[in-house]
Amino acid sequence: MPVSNRKLVRFTSASLLIGFVALMAIVATNFWLGERAQSYFDDAIAARDTRVAAVELRNAMQTAEASERGFIITGNEIYLGSYQTAKAQAQRHLEALQTLLTSYPGSIATLPRLSAIITTKFDELDQAIELKRDQRDAEILAIFRTNKGKALTDEANVFFSGIIGQADDRLTSGVAEQRANSGWLRLVSAIGGLVIVAVVGGAAHGAARYTRELRETRDEVNALRTWQRRAIVPKCCCQRSTTALPTAWLLSRLS
Repeated sequence: MPVSNRKLVRFTSASLLIGFVALMAIVATNFWLGERAQSYFDDAIAARDTRVAAVELRNAMQTAEASERGFIITGNEIYLGSYQTAKAQAQRHLEALQTLLTSYPGSIATLPRLSAIITTKFDELDQAIELKRDQRDAEILAIFRTNKGKALTDEANVFFSGIIGQADDRLTSGVAEQRANSGWLRLVSAIGGLVIVAVVGGAAHGAARYTRELRETRDEVNALRTWQRRAIVPKCCCQRSTTALPTAWLLSRLS
């Protein structure tokens, strides 16, 4: 069936519109996934910093407690060399946690209690060190027998484990979301690419078919003109019939 000029224009316009929509879908998906990837990256950095702060705070408490225990047992001041450093590090990491944990659920109740535990724990360590310097070992032993320090340490470790677990969960969920987004990006790009290829192929096929039909029509018209030029009318009585023959032939070819 011949392809008309109007049909070709409509088909080409529709193809271009479909291809444009597919291309815009790919661009919009890439932009949206890029924004999501940046958000997940920021969350991963915050979760990593939260985990590091919790681990370092726990390590600073353990270092300070080990220094205090060494000094109490031996009475040697050399064991206190890392105590003040550990105390300063604990305070710095606690402040970092107070900033980072604001986006975590339950942080409103966690932060005040954790801060109180850290403050009370270091107050007890400072008190034990001062008692040892005054040679008041009996009072130090009485403090130890209350098990208050151990209870504070155990409670702090519970908070640390919870914070580290939540940070790890955020990191894991972020990685899973990134993988899912990568899959969506590949799917949308593949579908959009297939649509664009199909649209371009259909438009090229329609244009080629229309061009071929135009070429065939041109060749037929040229052949008819050549036949008319070569036609010879031997007699006047035959002029009417020979003149009508090309017209009838042309109408039959164009029908």
